[in-house]
Formats: sequence, C-alpha cells, structure tokens
Amino acid sequence: MQLLKKVLNFSAERYLKTAGDLFIYHSDYHGALELVEKALETEPNDTRALVLYGDILFCLNRDGEALKALNKAIGLNPQMAEAYISKAGVLEVMGKCREALQCCRQALQLINRSKQYLLPSLFDQQIILLIRLKRFREAQQVLEKANDYLEDEDLDYLMSSYKSLLEQFCQKRAQAQAKTIKPNLSIVQGVTPL
Repeated sequence: MQLLKKVLNFSAERYLKTAGDLFIYHSDYHGALELVEKALETEPNDTRALVLYGDILFCLNRDGEALKALNKAIGLNPQMAEAYISKAGVLEVMGKCREALQCCRQALQLINRSKQYLLPSLFDQQIILLIRLKRFREAQQVLEKANDYLEDEDLDYLMSSYKSLLEQFCQKRAQAQAKTIKPNLSIVQGVTPL
C-alpha cells in the first residue's frame, strides 16, 4: 500500500509539473487544466495544484471556480502567499478591490527570504488596487516601502511606472480639496455684520 501511495504521489507530481509547463511556457490552458485535474484526482488537497488550478481557471475566465479553488488552498494552507496573490487577482477582476487589497496585505506578511521573488509583482498589484480605490497617498506609501525591499531593476520599473502618476493624482486631489475648503467670498461681501 505504501509503495502504491508513492507511485500515485509521483504521478501527481509529474502531472503538476507538466501542467505548470503547459500553463506558463505554452499558454495551453486546456491541456494544463486536464493535467492539473488529474493531479488533483490523485492528491485532492495538494495546495500547489489547487493554486495552479485556480490560476488556470482564472485564465479561462472561470472566475467563480478559480476563487473556490484558491479559497480551498488557503483553507488547507493559510501560510501560502501565492494563494493570496492569485486570489487578489481574481477578486480584482470581479470588482472586489478592497478584498483583493486585503489578500495582498496578507501575502506580504507571509513572504520570507525564500519567497522574495514574489515582491515586485505584489507591490505592483497593491499599487494598482490602491489607484483603483483612489487611495493615492497610500499607493505612494507602498511605493516608498518597495524601496526597502526591491532590487534596483524592479524598483526602477515601479518608480518609472507610478511615481509621477501618483504625484499628479495627489496634486489634483489637493487642488480639488483646496477649492472646496475656500469660502466663496463674493457671496459674503454683501452681508453686513450685526
């Protein structure tokens, strides 16, 4: 029985690896889906397979099913940053930007040294979500925080993509707020004090 379980695990691992290759390198979503489903038949609680399954379903515009798979992965392993990142992408497309932002924050808390490669896309995702939510100052703070964590090339990309844009948004917002705060003195001029 133990030997059979090892053989099945090896099969699931092989299916998962091939599915990942089809998905990432060949954009063969249907082929990848078929193989990851085979992996999940053998190992239904494999969180890596569930995240890949969710990512593939998301690319096939099956957002509800993708979210279900990612939630299952998080339920099985709440320490898996990749699951939160993928879930944030699905939630964003579904128009649930606040929930997506919360997933990004959870993922950020879970990233350790071995997962540093996830940081550039995670900071990018957070900034985009904050811009959609019109929380421009917060987006600037995330950009500043990225400065402490990212290598020069990744940081340069984020800075060139967002720094001036965020400055413009913040400046426009400050101008709009200044207009609403100033009293209209032309109305007050004709009033005599008591």
